[in-house]
Amino acid sequence: MKYYDEEKMVDIQKTFDAEVLTWKGVTSKPMMGCLCYFYNRKFIGFLVTNGVVLMKLSEKDQKEVKAKFGGKPFEMTGQTGRLWVTPLKGPRDVRSVMPFVRKRYEAALTTPEKT
Repeated sequence: MKYYDEEKMVDIQKTFDAEVLTWKGVTSKPMMGCLCYFYNRKFIGFLVTNGVVLMKLSEKDQKEVKAKFGGKPFEMTGQTGRLWVTPLKGPRDVRSVMPFVRKRYEAALTTPEKT
């Protein structure tokens, strides 16, 4: 199943990529029907149609994201996970969520790689 519609998300993706892909070591790759972003091999988050899912936010940040932006749990193949879809209606919304994306990136920078 495809969770990411390139046509609907073109402006949001351009805005997201313009900032995130300038950060050292960050790449994007389509995976599992989404557009995923990595620092080295660590997930930062992924774009889905009309939203972004951020990985491994602190409990405090997760509560703040939910309160500030709303959203819903991410569902894949009928399973509801702990990940949260933060809604993005347009490029302006990307700027609002970017501080949380940056926190996740900085956490990935300081976490040693598993061997």
